[in-house]
Amino acid sequence: METVVTDMDGTLLAKGGAVIQPLNKEVLLDWQKRGKKVVLATGRLDLAIMPFIHELGITMPVISCNGALVRDFVKNEILMKSDISYDLLAQVIQVARDFGVDYHVYTTERIVGPTVTGKIAGFVEANKTLPENEQVPLTVTDDVVGEIIRSGAFALKVLVISEEADKRAVVREALSELPLSVMSSGATLVDIMNVGIDKAHGLAYLDEAGWLDLETTIAFGDNENDIGMIELANMGVAMENSIPETLAIADYVAGHHDTGGLGQFLLDFEK
Repeated sequence: METVVTDMDGTLLAKGGAVIQPLNKEVLLDWQKRGKKVVLATGRLDLAIMPFIHELGITMPVISCNGALVRDFVKNEILMKSDISYDLLAQVIQVARDFGVDYHVYTTERIVGPTVTGKIAGFVEANKTLPENEQVPLTVTDDVVGEIIRSGAFALKVLVISEEADKRAVVREALSELPLSVMSSGATLVDIMNVGIDKAHGLAYLDEAGWLDLETTIAFGDNENDIGMIELANMGVAMENSIPETLAIADYVAGHHDTGGLGQFLLDFEK
């Protein structure tokens, strides 16, 4: 295998998504040192994972927003994006408001939300200690759609956050008639992108554009938003901590993300 494609939360990262698991870091740094490729594929906005990109020395394009965005940070160039129309974005936000759930919008330039809550609250706190080139660009405003239009940014994903399973379910049901991809990237999260968008979409783009070869690609993930890319790659690996649906479609199962299951799998695979 020449290319590792890895999800972040629940796969590459440990301690609730705060750090790269040490064994994973060691193995992936060595993987790249030997001339092989590492692609990060995440539900997060790429601008919100700059510390991890720098820590791993990633030179391949990053798949973010569940495949709605592919960006080359070496050239600082957007290679592919699937932005939600402003009208559709307004409909999604109205659904979130109707059901009283927190939401943020991930754009090509920043994260926009109505309140300093959820992920935004975490980013505000993290920005206090991050260097300027790794801080997460944020805007908090009551007029989310208007702010995105005025700034000329493109909306890629709406993230709905609720601790209540019934609210998450009714939000998904309310969005089912719209041309959207709706999936989960975490236990309390609902991710909303354009129809047909998932991490497999971003991975397929990189294959078609010649950045990698799916026949020599191994993909790691744990959640609903990883299923497509695990199925698409030549070798798909689910983490031990994966949801049942991801475990069911994977070719192999690696150890738990908190114990470096990804790194150990690659070490064992290359023996």
